[in-house]
Amino acid sequence: MKSLSTQEANIYLSRIGMRIGAWNEIVDIDSSQSSKSGWINYAAPEKSRELLVFAQHAAGWLPKGEWKILQIDNSTSIDAVEAALVTRLIFGSDDVQRLDENRSFLFEFGKSQDDDNKLELLIAHLVFAFLLFKCHVHFVSSGSGVGERLSIQDGYAYFLSRDKDIRGAKELLENFEKQPSHLPQWSVEIIAADQEKSLHGTDRS
Repeated sequence: MKSLSTQEANIYLSRIGMRIGAWNEIVDIDSSQSSKSGWINYAAPEKSRELLVFAQHAAGWLPKGEWKILQIDNSTSIDAVEAALVTRLIFGSDDVQRLDENRSFLFEFGKSQDDDNKLELLIAHLVFAFLLFKCHVHFVSSGSGVGERLSIQDGYAYFLSRDKDIRGAKELLENFEKQPSHLPQWSVEIIAADQEKSLHGTDRS
């Protein structure tokens, strides 16, 4: 994981037809695409357990890819305590950076399955934190072939795509509403694999 300058972020985003906008948001390079896009928004739950589960469902909207980018836009207002939590999630306890100076963050996949799993959960945990703190942030993936984007704004999750057919997002939300205390399957599998690995490691010792 590393922070990017606007120029560096734009190099990555250009590969999926996007760029950093004037307000530090993520937008389509072709502005006419906005009129052709589909989207749906959803108010995040207030109960902590349901919010955690919802965040993991929401993170699952992003396609898998070689990288994912987190972009914090200029509407975000976050105090020092909240910023310390977010930066520790991103960088670890020994590397706290200022979010007013660093706005673009790159998560690279493909090193190992364990590392990929950790990154997927990290992104879900960041979605949780940003929903909780009512920040304005955007997530995209190198796999966002039709412009799939997850935006967090004032406690709402926005699921966006250049394809007006966003049944995938609607199904995701329907699955959450059916069992708001149950994690999505992708998350369950990652956690189970991690627990199994820990148990085997304990057995060998």
